Amino acid sequence: MSDVAITIKNPKLQRTLQRFKAKIAEGDYYEAHQTLRTIANRNVKAKAYTDAIELLYIAAQILLKSSQPATGSDLTSYLLEVYTESQTPVDSNSKSKIIQLISLFPSQEPTLKQVSIEASNWSIKFGEYPFGDPFLHDVIGAKFLENPSDLAYDAERHLLLGTSASVTLYFNLIWEWYLEDPSLENAGLYASRIVLNYLFIENVKIAKEALTKFINNLINHGKLQHESIEELNEKFHIFESVPLLNLLQLTLITIQTKNSQYYSKLKNHYNQVITQSGLNDSFDYLGELYLDIRVPKNINPLQSLMSSFLGGGGI
Repeated sequence: MSDVAITIKNPKLQRTLQRFKAKIAEGDYYEAHQTLRTIANRNVKAKAYTDAIELLYIAAQILLKSSQPATGSDLTSYLLEVYTESQTPVDSNSKSKIIQLISLFPSQEPTLKQVSIEASNWSIKFGEYPFGDPFLHDVIGAKFLENPSDLAYDAERHLLLGTSASVTLYFNLIWEWYLEDPSLENAGLYASRIVLNYLFIENVKIAKEALTKFINNLINHGKLQHESIEELNEKFHIFESVPLLNLLQLTLITIQTKNSQYYSKLKNHYNQVITQSGLNDSFDYLGELYLDIRVPKNINPLQSLMSSFLGGGGI
């Protein structure tokens, strides 16, 4: 068992945790877990939330570092439950506890995804960011990437909402997916995935950088014919066999100029490409989001994206 420092000041709780560590050292995991949970529950009922939080945090670390992820996960979930009941705000202290615990989870642990949902919901409800804390998303996304065969799509959603540290991880994930596709002409579908997602959260700068990097990678790859032109300090790459890439470049220019008339013409010109790519709702939403072009139906791809990894809640 890796050593975990018991920094709690309350002498009674110190003794509780020392007994807990002793039982873990003896391999009596079940009794240690149940006893600790019972004591934490007493503190919660007495509204001694600070003591309950410290107990659960330290005990969860001990279990996770002792190769007991299931019970460590249970105490992590309970900790998040206490955070919610006590209306604990997302700050450097509360957040760092969850980040530390999630970092200790094995990426194959079946409960990891559920704990991440609970952590995201807490950070949405009690934090300053409407989509959850970016640093928390960084850690969750990176952890999910350790198990790409099962959690790559879940990783994508968290990386999208992370800090700048997540952008490279997200881009590399999309690029790797493209390289695994036998059809080079599907480049537009992969590029649109990252570009549109960043546009949905109104991060035009990163959307533009991602598309530029994707196109540069394609050019360096050397297998798709293209023509490059430059006007008004904007470099434009025309891919005759991948019109969706052309549309994405023009879309980024158009939403920055706020020219709604041109956007409507652009959509009409590329209507077949948009329809074949299954992106009608996405481009309708962008028109409404950036150019105030109203559509008769209620479309919000971002809400669908969020619901899919927040267990249907959190917004």
